[in-house]
Amino acid sequence: MSPGTGSASVSGVDAGGRGNSMRIADLRAVRDTDLTADVCVIGSGPAGLTIATELAGSALRVLVLESGGLELTPESDELDDVENVGAARAQPYRNARNRILGGSSHTWSGRCAPLDELDFATRSWVPFSGWPIGFAEVEPYWERAAEYLGLGYGAGFTGDRFWELADRTPPRPELDRRWLRPYFWQISKDPADPFDSKRFGAHAADISADNVRILLHATVSHIDTDPEGVRVEALRILDADGNERVVRARRIVLAAGGIENARLLLASNRIVRAGVGNRHDTVGRFLLDHRCGVVGALDPHTSAGLRDRFGKYVVKTRGGKHTFLHGLALSPEIQADEGLLNCALWIQEVPSEDDPWESVKNLLRGHVTMHDARTVASHPGLLLSGAKRRLIDHTGLPRKLEHVELRCMVEQTPDPASRITLSDRLDHLGMHRARIDWKVSDQEDRTVRRAAAMVAGEFARLGHTPPALDAWVRETSTAPAQLTDWAHPTGATRMSADARTGVVDADCRVHGMTNLYLAGSSVFPTNGHANPTLTIVALAIRLADALRR
Repeated sequence: MSPGTGSASVSGVDAGGRGNSMRIADLRAVRDTDLTADVCVIGSGPAGLTIATELAGSALRVLVLESGGLELTPESDELDDVENVGAARAQPYRNARNRILGGSSHTWSGRCAPLDELDFATRSWVPFSGWPIGFAEVEPYWERAAEYLGLGYGAGFTGDRFWELADRTPPRPELDRRWLRPYFWQISKDPADPFDSKRFGAHAADISADNVRILLHATVSHIDTDPEGVRVEALRILDADGNERVVRARRIVLAAGGIENARLLLASNRIVRAGVGNRHDTVGRFLLDHRCGVVGALDPHTSAGLRDRFGKYVVKTRGGKHTFLHGLALSPEIQADEGLLNCALWIQEVPSEDDPWESVKNLLRGHVTMHDARTVASHPGLLLSGAKRRLIDHTGLPRKLEHVELRCMVEQTPDPASRITLSDRLDHLGMHRARIDWKVSDQEDRTVRRAAAMVAGEFARLGHTPPALDAWVRETSTAPAQLTDWAHPTGATRMSADARTGVVDADCRVHGMTNLYLAGSSVFPTNGHANPTLTIVALAIRLADALRR
């Protein structure tokens, strides 16, 4: 399969597991007691399927193990339940961690951006910051990742260069760069559905290579190593009925997600008591997420000019038309001067229940209902305005709005006490659940309050009515911050040049082991403010290049 191409559904799969162009099977239908491969990938989310696609057609026999199936089921969802003993988390784990072919791409929102250059740097005011690889090393892989994610560009679009790419004149007056910088996110587009973000599972069957095999309902229960814990010898896997098989592979890539990667390493403790790769008690530590929330409100009737400038833009790129969202981020200088974290803010339009554009999408998809037909017919003026904005102005659609919010996303301070351990509670396959002790910090709260105040002041300087900031956001407030997680678990098997402060090295190989690699957001040492999927896929491509060599 060429990344970013294919049908809208997983097709050509039969009970024996042979599809039109590759093999996908339910583990229960496989007769082999022992399964072998050159590379075994645990997890079929964006990281796992990217690696499989990159290795398709090579001389390597690739086996992908997916704990779920083609559909979400209560039994698979239950395996994602956790014991939470830390900060409250608003995103239900069953909504954010999908045991299904395609993994978390089944429910992600599609918003993409690369990390900033400063995110890779060691910052004196951010403890445990710094990556063992740099921005320049990752940048080419972001470009390659764009095709997998249905993006026009993989890098170079988040700042001032956006206006050149969009063939637009930058708006005036300019932002005061001492405090804030323009920032752009790009929205993923599935080639099979222009109204949806890329769903990896729907394209898995189009990997056109016989050397790749995917097994569904195949849950890894234990990673067996040699007695010294230096080499993986086998994987114990359970099918949906609890029957055990054995997988043997020359190299193993654990790509099971930001929480599951750490959980499985810790749970593999029959041979090495502390768990695989955990000689220095680092597995599960430094758990990060993005803290997000509403920080203010704008009047839908008086904020049209502001929303036009800091709204959505439609840009013709090499891969068709793509949507970008314009926001603001803290300047690197103000972060260094005031000891702040990386943080971005944007205007979020919240449509009313009778906004016609969702109904238009349903009609264009062929999903005709009387409700949608009536909704569309009731808003001719809005639809005509939308056609002009999209086709002539190349901006976002005008919505019928319930309200307008100012939202933020802030990186977290790395903290070794923020961690994943094993709960005493077991799931129905007999595995220990993950115990989550997620920590938040005052540095994050202070950053958000300061950033919101700067954005409000900047909007006023630009000649617009500033947002009414929520009471807790005011810099003098002592009220608790109204921020939640954003279902972006990160950092619990972090990358580090030093095995005492990380789990994997710069090549994503587990420290002290010869054939175990990790993929996904769990290897990020810091998480910046950008959504992680673009960097997840970029690092997966980088790892696939190394495995192929």
